[in-house]
Amino acid sequence: VDAVQAVVRDFVERRTGAPNGLIVCGDAPFPLAPFTMDHDLVRALIDDSLPGMAGPRTAMGDALGLAIKMFDESQSDQKVLIMLTDGNDTASKMPPSRAASIAKERGVVVHTVGIGGPAASGEDKLDLDTLRAVATTTGGTFHFGTGQAELAQIYAELDPTPPHDQKTPSWRPVPGSAEASP
Repeated sequence: VDAVQAVVRDFVERRTGAPNGLIVCGDAPFPLAPFTMDHDLVRALIDDSLPGMAGPRTAMGDALGLAIKMFDESQSDQKVLIMLTDGNDTASKMPPSRAASIAKERGVVVHTVGIGGPAASGEDKLDLDTLRAVATTTGGTFHFGTGQAELAQIYAELDPTPPHDQKTPSWRPVPGSAEASP
């Protein structure tokens, strides 16, 4: 947990100028942070998150559906989602394959990052096939990390993902004037 939090926190810190959102997934998906430029808030929420805080099961398809809805309600031209999960959907009302198809229709690219032990079973079982399928369907990439160094490398590869274009006012001097104008 500490390794995952450190890697994701560092990723958010490097994404200056890009809004970040955070969804936790359990018995149902829960938006911890809507899209925000408040990176300190997102990092604090990452630090405070714990496995199972949204329930013991995984509603991966529903989490993807919630992310799609968040993108639909945003001003973002570029819709890129990074899903960090074991891929074992045990609680969704909407299967991940259907959610991925909707994401594709709406222009949401999903990069999946699988984590967990290959020998795990039950609720903690890995479903790398589902993660590959979601990424492929949406035009994203699939990754699998087994430790902090590997996750850091994966997130470094995902870092060039284009950030949302921010429309911010800029002020510059007008030639021959002591005043600034937009």
